[in-house]
Amino acid sequence: MKKSQLKVELRDNTGKESSKKFRRGGMVPGVLYSPHDKENLILKVKKDGLSKLLSAKSHGLIDLEIDDGKKKVSRLAVIKDIQYNSLKKQIVHVDFYGVTLKEKLTLEVDIELIGEPIGVKDGGILQIELRKVEIECLPSQMPDSLKVDLSSLKVGENISVGELEIPEGVEVLTSPDRIVAAVVLPSKTEEVVEEEAEAAAEGEVGEGKVETKGEPPSSAPKTPKKE
Repeated sequence: MKKSQLKVELRDNTGKESSKKFRRGGMVPGVLYSPHDKENLILKVKKDGLSKLLSAKSHGLIDLEIDDGKKKVSRLAVIKDIQYNSLKKQIVHVDFYGVTLKEKLTLEVDIELIGEPIGVKDGGILQIELRKVEIECLPSQMPDSLKVDLSSLKVGENISVGELEIPEGVEVLTSPDRIVAAVVLPSKTEEVVEEEAEAAAEGEVGEGKVETKGEPPSSAPKTPKKE
């Protein structure tokens, strides 16, 4: 498969304050680890470069170009984990896992849903139950995603992990009974809410106002009480 390229740099400083300083400078702290290294490599990567890589759908196998300030070396890796700031939705840390082409690895890949189910056109609701599956394969056989065509899915039907089309050399570790997506009938609550919303909209359009009971608004004149 095609490899993505990403430039990273070694960093000496660790800790919260150093990480904050890197982020303010447009860098994301990270680490590269593997069973073949005695020590983890502490890295930093440009936020723009990492964001561009993540926005592409084919970023599975990465050729890391590591600059230690004196020389540059290349390492094959995959992204094992990304940590986000829950408030600002910004990347605060990234974990790379070093791989070799001869050893299998275990990782999660995205499920890419394609098409609009026929059941949705008939009034059903699409429920997505699973967005990733765990697989095992050689790095050269790692798919960018597992595509699922939902267009033929009718109301009351679902697609499970066991029905996914799996590339050769890839073993799916997620249970085959897990439901990926299903088309279901709308619940009674959803129907009532929808009917009330439609009724309110018709009232606003037809009458121009909605009649209410009870005390008049404070701005309206009140009838004086008889003594």
